[in-house]
Amino acid sequence: MRRLVVLFSSYFFVLTLSAQSLDIPTKHYGLSIGNSTRFTGLRINFSDKDLQQINGVNITLWKARSSKTGVINGLAIGLVGPEAYDINGVGFGLGVGAENRLRGLSIGLLGVGAGEDVVGLNIGGLAVGAGNKLAGINLAGLGLGSGGSVSGLSCAILGVGAGEGLNGIAIAGLGVGTGGDLNGFALGLLGAGAGGDIKGVVIGGLGCGGGGDATGVLLGGLGVGAGKSITGLAIGLVGVGAGKQIKGGALAAAMIQTPAFTGIGAAGYLRIDHFKGLSMAGLTHFQSSRGLSIALVNVARELHGVQVGSINYAGNNKFFKYCPIINTHF
Repeated sequence: MRRLVVLFSSYFFVLTLSAQSLDIPTKHYGLSIGNSTRFTGLRINFSDKDLQQINGVNITLWKARSSKTGVINGLAIGLVGPEAYDINGVGFGLGVGAENRLRGLSIGLLGVGAGEDVVGLNIGGLAVGAGNKLAGINLAGLGLGSGGSVSGLSCAILGVGAGEGLNGIAIAGLGVGTGGDLNGFALGLLGAGAGGDIKGVVIGGLGCGGGGDATGVLLGGLGVGAGKSITGLAIGLVGVGAGKQIKGGALAAAMIQTPAFTGIGAAGYLRIDHFKGLSMAGLTHFQSSRGLSIALVNVARELHGVQVGSINYAGNNKFFKYCPIINTHF
């Protein structure tokens, strides 16, 4: 029995090295042992070379000897990892890789990756990555990312990142980020951010923010910010700020700062050029205020409404610029 095993192993190894195969019952269908390039059925090979197309089950023991070529449709299993130009179906091994695209279920004990797109259910012990698009359900032990977009459900212990855009649900132990727009739900225990616009719910343990407009609910352990506008609810334990305006509600222990604010704002210090709505603070400093301001000290160069506080200043009042308790101008 031992001699038969040794003989079969030697024959199998020779077939692989010589780029030949033993095919039963025909050259293209059934069972193939060795380096057949086009086959349908069960194919077993040590290391692939010049692969064209396999339909069925493909089992390899080592990584491809040449560049990743060919298409595998079905089940691809590799002791080290299945490799091809495209893999459509199920891929399993230490690592699962495709030169172009992975579609279906990919499980890599170390990682899963493709030069272009990874689509489907993708699980990597360490990482999951795509050169262009990562879509579906993506789970990684350390991190996952894409040079293009990430969409679907993405979870990683360290981080989730996308070069162009992130859509769906992204959860990471450290951070979530994208160079483009973020749409959906993002949670990073340290931070979450987008270089473009944000739409949805974004939570960052330390902070969250976007380079463009932010719409939805933004929660930051320290701060929340947007390069342009915030529309919705923004809460930062230290501060909230927007480069253009805030519409909705904003809450911060220390400071809220923006050129224009419409809605309800509460903070230790409100520094806003043009405010409209309800404000509650230790100190308010407005160029113009329309609505109700409640604070220990209220300062408005132009008041159109009511100030309630210990000291109230309305620069456009002719006689009663400074008033204790309450000041008005309509």
